[in-house]
Amino acid sequence: MGGGWHDALVTMPPPSAHPRDAVAAAVRALGEQEVVAWCGTLVRGEPSRHPLGWLGGTEGWPAHWAREWGVRGLRYAWGAGADATVRSALRDEHPRVRAMAVAVAVARGVDDAVPLVEALRDDAAPRVRAAAERALRRWAS
Repeated sequence: MGGGWHDALVTMPPPSAHPRDAVAAAVRALGEQEVVAWCGTLVRGEPSRHPLGWLGGTEGWPAHWAREWGVRGLRYAWGAGADATVRSALRDEHPRVRAMAVAVAVARGVDDAVPLVEALRDDAAPRVRAAAERALRRWAS
């Protein structure tokens, strides 16, 4: 693998790329564990250490969008620390981040997140409540 994003600029995904394809390009350029760690830094609200285009985004995003797309990246890249990042995102202040974290938790089988997701059935945001109900039905089946 290359030493960082600068080694693979020519393979930066186009802005129209599906997040799955954008993250796959990031994994090829940076390595899966680096992408997972980077997604964690985004969820924690830290400055991005790589261009957000690797996740299908653009620079200058509102802070909650970077956190949401950090979680979304974990739908397509997984490794050490990813489950903790998802659990943390379930407590995020912004409903879009919480809703995406619910979707990733169930997609990735973060089963120890079930109690956190159950609590989100009473979330103030309809989007989060709906995501929690869908996830709990899926876990139950």
